[in-house]
Amino acid sequence: MKKNLFYVLIAMVLTTASCAKDGSDNISVAEKTVKIVASIASQTRAPQLTDDGSGTFSEGDKMSLFVTDDEKNIFSVDYAYGSGLLTWGSLGFSESDVPVTLAACYPQQKEIKNGLFEFNTFTASDKDLLIAPVQSVKVGTSETVYLKFSHALHLLELTFVAGDNYTEDDLKSFSLTLKAKTTCVVDGNQGKIKEVKDDIAEYSSDDTETSFYLVPQPTGDIILNIGIGSDKKTITLDKLLEQLGTPQSNLEGGKRCKLTLKVSKEGITVEGGSINGWGDQVTADGEVVIG
Repeated sequence: MKKNLFYVLIAMVLTTASCAKDGSDNISVAEKTVKIVASIASQTRAPQLTDDGSGTFSEGDKMSLFVTDDEKNIFSVDYAYGSGLLTWGSLGFSESDVPVTLAACYPQQKEIKNGLFEFNTFTASDKDLLIAPVQSVKVGTSETVYLKFSHALHLLELTFVAGDNYTEDDLKSFSLTLKAKTTCVVDGNQGKIKEVKDDIAEYSSDDTETSFYLVPQPTGDIILNIGIGSDKKTITLDKLLEQLGTPQSNLEGGKRCKLTLKVSKEGITVEGGSINGWGDQVTADGEVVIG
């Protein structure tokens, strides 16, 4: 399967009653079912996630479906995976062949208005947002509609190791704060980020292996403060990537930046790194001094 995509198969199953000799009628369009089946491709997020990003949905995992009718009315529907079948009637449709569009996001969102919602990576409990772009379909169709989920955010993965004059015990006093933008506005009906807001927060970690889901934003706006005991270093992500030899002006959604940093008395060096991911962008290895 193609990388970076999470395939959700929405099969519109045409369920008909038999044309028995007793004269029973076929079921109505409203009773025709919308069956949701999930399959997995690598580099995509799901509740059970492997190192390459592949995974599976479990029964009860909640997502939001976005529906637009032929009069451009937009509404959303909560769906718990594997909990049963939807019908066209439950989506508000009773006539066949009406053109509609479908899109989706995971995890499920509660504050949705006209298909738009805000996603804050600093406060969200499930920080890996998956969105599927819009697909067109007709009510009552027996054709299959494929919604392709992909990562909306950027994943920054950092690993810190002890260099010269430091020990593993010294790393117990490790600290990191990362200042970055936190919030985006998502057009769920189109399955894409509409804008990034200016809200800023300081992410923090005392773990030498840590990661952050970040909204797409300029790398020059992301500030890292790294400390080992009383030793402190501050650098912006764009300068770090420049020294690594992989300058990037912006973090892109659906990408992953992975860096290994060696901390020593002389400074903090980059042992190796890559930006890829969820769709290869650039890969780099090397060692540079920060500060």
